[in-house]
Amino acid sequence: MSSLTLWAISIDEARGILSADLDTAGRLRAAATEHFALGTPVQPGLLGKLGPFLRKGGDPAAPRPDSPSPQEVEDLLAGRFVPPDRLIPAWNLLGYWFDVIAFGHATWALQEPGLNDFDFDLARAEIPSRYGLSELFKNSLGITLTRCAGLAAGWAPGQHAEAMAASWPAALATLSPVHAELASGVLRFLDDWPGWTGQAARTGRPAPDLVAIFRS
Repeated sequence: MSSLTLWAISIDEARGILSADLDTAGRLRAAATEHFALGTPVQPGLLGKLGPFLRKGGDPAAPRPDSPSPQEVEDLLAGRFVPPDRLIPAWNLLGYWFDVIAFGHATWALQEPGLNDFDFDLARAEIPSRYGLSELFKNSLGITLTRCAGLAAGWAPGQHAEAMAASWPAALATLSPVHAELASGVLRFLDDWPGWTGQAARTGRPAPDLVAIFRS
């Protein structure tokens, strides 16, 4: 099943993860270590002594192939190359760090393999195509992490998010039930945008942009 995740985070702050200063790197490293249990030594136990053959059978102590390791933590924080076989864990790590830094985030499980049908339904309701979900992926994140198969990432300025929030409600009554449910969820997320913009101003942070990742 495909999914869409949106974050309210400045694109500069998102990009800054991959060249983090010492304070930011320390905070992100600590968050990842706790969230992914990277600092917890694995007790081998009986299954560990029996070797990797049994680990393939579902040993809970075995590392998950989609979970990042300390190596991905250090590679991302330094903006270094990530090998192709570690791109999925690296993107999972980056998405988690977006969660940590963003003013807000939300994920939707999609019942369709892509976004084109949703955008077509919006267009039938006379919503300008520039406010479709696919438009969020026309601007690259501009980071050194290579995109992996089945993943698209992009962003749009905060003003674009506000324009989506203003234009979509007129389409809700004419969208299909599945698309109306997704649109309503995104609109609930965007309802908080003015508050996040105010929070950014009060705390001296850059105003949020709309960062998106789609996984098929």
